[in-house]
Formats: sequence, structure tokens, C-alpha cells
Amino acid sequence: MLSCLKFFTVYCAVMLIFSAVSAAAENSDNGEVFMLDTVTVTAEKRGEDIQNVAASVSAVSGQQVEDYVIKSTLDIMSLSPNMYISQPGSSSMTFVTMRGITGSFNNTPAVGFYVDDVYYPSLDMTLFDIDRIEILRGPQGTLYGRNSEAGVINIITKQPDNEWHGYAGVEAGSYDTYAGKASIGGAVVKDKLFMKAAVSYSESESYFENRYDNSKNGGEYEEKDARLSLRYEPENRLRFSLIYDYQDYDYFKNVQFGSLDGGSLRKNMSYNEDGEDRKDAQGILLRTEYDFSGAKFVSITAFHKEKEYSLGDMDFSPVDITTMSYDKDLSQLTQEFRLVSDSYTSKLKWLAGFFILSEDDNRKYVMWMNYMNMGVGMPGENIVMNSGTETEGYALFGEGTYAFTEKFKVTLGLRYDYEEDSFSYKQRSSGPVSPMFGYGDLDGSTDESYGAWLPKLVFSYGFTDDFMAYASASRGFRSGGFNDSVNMGTYYEPEFTWNYELGMKSSLFKRRLNINAALFYIDWTDMQVEVMRNGIVYYENAAKAESTGAELEMSAMPFAGLELKAGVGLTRAEYKKYDTEAGDYEGKKIQTTPDYTANLGAVYRSSTGIFASASYSYYGKHYFDTENTEAQDGYGVVNAKLGYESENYEVYVFGRNLFDEEYAVRGVEVSDNWYGRAGEPRILGISVAGRF
Repeated sequence: MLSCLKFFTVYCAVMLIFSAVSAAAENSDNGEVFMLDTVTVTAEKRGEDIQNVAASVSAVSGQQVEDYVIKSTLDIMSLSPNMYISQPGSSSMTFVTMRGITGSFNNTPAVGFYVDDVYYPSLDMTLFDIDRIEILRGPQGTLYGRNSEAGVINIITKQPDNEWHGYAGVEAGSYDTYAGKASIGGAVVKDKLFMKAAVSYSESESYFENRYDNSKNGGEYEEKDARLSLRYEPENRLRFSLIYDYQDYDYFKNVQFGSLDGGSLRKNMSYNEDGEDRKDAQGILLRTEYDFSGAKFVSITAFHKEKEYSLGDMDFSPVDITTMSYDKDLSQLTQEFRLVSDSYTSKLKWLAGFFILSEDDNRKYVMWMNYMNMGVGMPGENIVMNSGTETEGYALFGEGTYAFTEKFKVTLGLRYDYEEDSFSYKQRSSGPVSPMFGYGDLDGSTDESYGAWLPKLVFSYGFTDDFMAYASASRGFRSGGFNDSVNMGTYYEPEFTWNYELGMKSSLFKRRLNINAALFYIDWTDMQVEVMRNGIVYYENAAKAESTGAELEMSAMPFAGLELKAGVGLTRAEYKKYDTEAGDYEGKKIQTTPDYTANLGAVYRSSTGIFASASYSYYGKHYFDTENTEAQDGYGVVNAKLGYESENYEVYVFGRNLFDEEYAVRGVEVSDNWYGRAGEPRILGISVAGRF
């Protein structure tokens, strides 16, 4: 609470200074014109000024990604209220909590993650050559359908134009961390054919220490990314875009969970099995656009493939008791057609579309149980669990906004999602002991199908050109699924939410200050709950839960060269009805949901080339488990960057977590003991780059 009070004190002081400076600037006679940039977002599938979008939306430009030392999707939470991202270790297990609605280990996500209008099944991504990031909070079911019940993260990469541009940069930092990135792009044939290529590479010894063998490079990694974009415009009305992306992530030691009983979490680990994680992913998309008179046709065809492997010590101890490996091979084909109105004078703006999904997800778990070290007096055994899920999905959707007057608008939207899932599974043990622990031979297959209607209603009223208020109601849902390890073959139902929101957006001092705020209430049923048994997760449905909260975001430019950004989020999310054999959890807070979040940032660019930025992010107390027995107390992280910029080169020094705050990004209970994964320590570094 003290840290939160400090934040509000600083925040209020900054706003008071801004008001005074801005008023003085407005009354000055120097004639200098400056204001915040107009931010056009496309997360609602049409380009619109973010201040005119009747929804809770945050936007982070590609320049801000660089300015605030944002390295990966994990860092996005530092610039948006009521969002928290957990990374338990493996790159396949990162998940987002937004407004209390949370994902979890290997489960269907609650927040849709999109890159260039294409759904990605996993969140982890190095942020390089980014145009902007758009974050929509609240269900986005009408336009995005399944797995967007909490919101959407939409990343738009930079695309080539007629001018040739090139960039190359390198950096070095703490823990033998090195990184480099480069891009080049422009017109191959002016006004017709364009190309861009971008690559990124990073490696680190990382910061985890294993007391078992005194190694200090736990979490050592190497990440490689590449992207190739082509655009062809044979005529003014017709455009084709082809984008290929590639990821190769290797985490050579995933020794990352230490005891929460005391001591430095980064050094409080003792494993006999180092483990590893690997992720290889690639995707290709073809986007076609054709402009009719008053409308635009868009077709997006995308194929994405991911292979992941993880091996970990599941008993979190120096004794050889339990290890588990995990293989995942996923391929996904999606097709979306949509027709969007393109008239700026019509009172009615509309869009309609059709979506197709085909996904094949194959998984294999191999669990080693050393029964001799468990005291059973029998040799160890392997338990092998294979499963495959084939999903076919279809959706029809439409949305229209009608302006009854210049000030009053109503938006109606509706989507119907239909999904068919086929699941097959097999479990085998290599000996006679495992069946006595519930891991006997299993074979089976099952099918499930369901449909979901996802309506949306929004009223908005523009009191002035610079002040708008809105009220909305929308429904979202998360797909059901099958347990593929513990309770293998059992099915958990889809989860549904209703989100009710009141909000306002305003611009003051000739658009030198933007203030956006929202209040929300979320009611959801058949909530999917993560249940952990000795470090292994399965899912079941709770009856009912709800979340209430508020958000406030501000951006300001008190004078030319200085930009300020701030946000505050409050959330109270709890179970309303969840009674199991293990206990009654009514009134318990939903795990991985901070009570409040806050962020404050400042960027200064002088005409002489001097650059400075600083940011502070705070995350309130949140629980790791349904029972609310173990929690991470509130903590704050400070980042900063200082350097010199010219037209052709730039050099910076930077720091992440400058005050070396210790915290756990995830906690798990194994054999009545709690373990946590430490967050990033203080990282200091230097970067140099050139451009043309």
C-alpha cells in the first residue's frame, strides 16, 4: 500500500506540473505548436482515432517499445492497467490475466494474441520492428470470437513503403547478455512492389543459480527471430501482402523455481535435473484487399506451425524423484473474409465476415517416477501420455454503428461461433506400481461440439469534439477442452462472460492531455479453474465468479519534447460459487490477479539529440492458488534509458529493474512446499545502432 501511495503522490505532482506548464505554454506568444500524436488503431478491424473508439483500449507505438526498454510480450504489462503476464518458465506456458480473467499452464488462453491480424496460439514473442501494439480490455467476442473473453493483444509489424530504410543495432548487458537486430526495406518497383526483411538475435547466461551443482547460468537462452514482408499493388484498388515469420527459441537450463521459504529466490534452487525448453515456430499469411465503391473486401489466409519441447524437474529438489518431458506439435490454418464499409459520410458504418479454423494439436508427456527414492522399494517407471486434438471451427459475424445525430451513436454486433473437437488419448506405464497411483493404462477417444452467440451493444455520446462517454455490454467465451495428463480424457466446458462497462475519453489543452477512464463489471459462468496436483495441472469448471474494477489512463505533452504516460487499474475478482471436495472457495480471490496495477512513464527528446526516459510499474498483491494460501506481495519495477540520437546513429545506456526488486512471477505447491519463479533482477546495458 505504501508503494501505491508513493505512486499516486508522484502521479499527482506530475499532473499538477503538467497543468501549470501547459497553461503557461498556451498563453505564451512564441507560436510553437505541439500536441499529442493522433493514434489510429485497427483492433476493431477498421482504422479509427483511439480517442473515438468506444472501448477501453491502450496503444503502444513502436517508438515507445524502444523508449521504455520493452523487449518481449512479457513486458507489455508495464504499459497497460489491469493486465498481468506470468511466465512459469517454459515459453509455451506464458499466460495473461486481464481484469481478473486469467489463463494458465497449457490451457486455452483468455486473451487473444494477434500478429498482423492473425491469431497466434502462444504468447511469447520478441518485439522487434514493431509499428504498434494495441491492447483491448473486455470481451471482444463479436469481432474475434473464441478465446478473447478477457481482451485482445494486437501487434502490428512495420511494413515497407517507397523509401528504402535500413537499421542495425547491437547491445550488451548484465549476465553476459548480447543482442542484435537489423532490418532493411523499400520499393523494388516504385508504387508497385515492396519488400522488407527484419531479424533479431539474443543470448544470455541468465540469472538463476542452482545450489545442487553451484552453476550460475540457469535459464541460459538463445532466441532467433526473422520476418519477411512483401507487398504488391498492381492497381490502386487491389493490394496483396505476404508475410513470413520464424522463431527459434532455446532455453538450455530451465532451473528456475526456488523455495519461497526464505533467501534470494534467484539463488534458492537445488535441482538434480537442469531441464531445457525449445520452441520452433513459423507462419505465413496472405492478405488481399480490394476497394469497391463505399466498401472494402479483405481476405486473410494464414498457416502457423509450432513445435515445443520441455524437460523439467517436477519435484524441485536435488533428489531424483520425478521429471517430466513435454512435446507439443501444433499446426493451424485460418481463413477470414470480411467486407467493411468505407464511406466517411454515411451515418452507418458496418462490417460483416466469415471465419474458418482448422487446428491439429498433438501432445506427449513422459513422466519419470523414481519409486525407489520415494520409499516404495520398487524400481522407477515411466508414464507415457499421448493425446491429439483436432478442432474445426466456423464463425459468422457482423457489426454496425449508426449515428442518429452527430453526437449520439449506437453499435450493435453479433457473432455465432461453432466448434467441433475430436480428442484421442493413450496412457501407458512401464511397470506395475504407477497404476496404484492412478496412472494405469488408458485408451479412448471422444468428440464434443458447441455453439456460442456473442452479442455486443454500445451507446456513445460525444458531448464535445474532445469529450465522449460510452456504455457497453458484450459477451465473450473461452473454448472448452480435454485434460491431457492428470484426469486424462475428461472434458471441461466452455467458459462464458458478460462484461458491462461505462467509460469516457477526453482531450484537454488543445490535445496536450488525454484522459480515458472506465468502470467495469464482469459476470462469468462455468469458469475454467486450474487445479494443481504435485506440480501437474488439470482443469475443471467452477460454477460462478465475478470481477469489478476501474481503469484510468493519461498521456500528456506539457511542452515540446516531453511525453508523459500513466495508468491505474483496480480489480476485485472472486469466486461466487465454487464448492468441491477439497473445500468451499466462495469469496476467495481469483489467482494471478493483482488487486491493483499502476504505471508511470516519461520520455524526453531534446532538439540537441539528448534522450532520456524512465518508467515505473507497480503490481499489487495477488495469490498463486485457489485457496489463497500463498501470495506475492505488491512490488514495483523501475526502468530507465539515457542516450544521444542523431539522424544516422544512436547510443544509449539502459537499466531494467534498477532497484533490484525481488519478486516471484509464478508460484506452485509441490508436496506441501511452495516454490516460485523469480522475476528479472537488475539489468544494466549499452546499445548502439545506425540507420539510413
